Amino acid sequence: MAEAEADLVARDRDIIWHPATHFDDLGRLPPIAIARAAGCWLHDVEGRPILDAIASWWTSIHGHCFPPIVEAITEAAARLDHVMFAGFTHAAAVELAEALVASAPPGYGRVFYADCGSAAVEIALKISFQSRLLAGEGERRRFATLANSYHGETLGALALCGSDTYRETFSPLLMPALRLPAPDLANHGLADAGPDAGADHPETDRAIALLEAHAAELSALVVEPMVQCAGKMRMTGGGFYRRICEAAQALGIHVIADEIAVGFGRTGRLFASAWAGVRPDFLCLSKGLSGGVLPLAAVLIREGLDALFRGGPERSFAHSHTFTGNPIACAAGLASLRALTEGGLLARLPGRAEALAEAAARVRGACPAIARHRQIGMIVAFDVDAPAGHPALPRLGLELRRAALTHGVLLRPLHDTIYWMPPLSIADDELDALATRTIASVQEVLG
Repeated sequence: MAEAEADLVARDRDIIWHPATHFDDLGRLPPIAIARAAGCWLHDVEGRPILDAIASWWTSIHGHCFPPIVEAITEAAARLDHVMFAGFTHAAAVELAEALVASAPPGYGRVFYADCGSAAVEIALKISFQSRLLAGEGERRRFATLANSYHGETLGALALCGSDTYRETFSPLLMPALRLPAPDLANHGLADAGPDAGADHPETDRAIALLEAHAAELSALVVEPMVQCAGKMRMTGGGFYRRICEAAQALGIHVIADEIAVGFGRTGRLFASAWAGVRPDFLCLSKGLSGGVLPLAAVLIREGLDALFRGGPERSFAHSHTFTGNPIACAAGLASLRALTEGGLLARLPGRAEALAEAAARVRGACPAIARHRQIGMIVAFDVDAPAGHPALPRLGLELRRAALTHGVLLRPLHDTIYWMPPLSIADDELDALATRTIASVQEVLG
């Protein structure tokens, strides 16, 4: 480690508490000081390039420092930095909301802004529940979620997480949720995207039966369409998603779609829900919404649901965030959405996904440790098998991440699941580098 990086890392260690990081791991794998980024590449303070294969936690859909977004936020910052969104408005927020509703499946009437994905989920939960009270359905106060799910780490969102890894410590603070089974389509491929995969799976029938049994007490079903990203990139299928949404809505249960990770082209369509042909009552968006540049989230709300909140002030939705509808963040979101819908990127995604599949095939062929693989759109996941007693097993994900960084690629495996979720604009030569460096990383750790 060069002197400049060592100094910054030492200062960081003395004062920063990093997310999703064990303090004791900082000696084994210190944080890397990043000075700049461009496209699919991060550059540390010494100038070493690192291929960002996970788009910095699934956010950077166009690549880093995407010129149209940089230009939009520069202009916005010089014009209007911030104004409170209670009692005020501005063009960027209105135009982005109009563009989101126009781009989404038909039937949405309102957009509520927030600043992160878990906040979007909280907003949807609270609107759903309050709407029940206002409609005289106070008995509908529970929420259904999927086993293995992840929706964020604020308390309402955390209560819906299906993995004890995230929720066990805080379980005394969490509301009880109804947990539903979901398929695990271990060999999901590009051809499986659509409204059918998983539709006839036994877990699908079991999940619907539980919804039917508990319908009278359920306000909403909260579901990640197609992919449970933090749940080791488990792919549940468009057919499962279609059937469970249709069943919930037929029972009068709201559907809250958590598209925070899978929206904005990740699955090959602008919104993952489009694969199944369903329209959730709430569509929660974040991460790629701003192009991965600024904190921004939005909830698209079914047309007409706001009617329940009209009348006296006691019917208001008493929820706010300080930076709701920030003008600079909204300008970034509008530039990002326009690049997707007007710049031809969506039309190019099928070709990019095929190229990603070819790169993934190279990795599978070169690494016997890879036991299973799956893909939808621009998301690829590999499950690796380490022999019993292998020294890397207790911290396999950390060892794979460490090896990847030595080979100049950012991977952040979910224990034994390596995944790729690169910027949608990744070029062929970068895909070649991604495959080569992933092979070297897996072989270094597992042979």
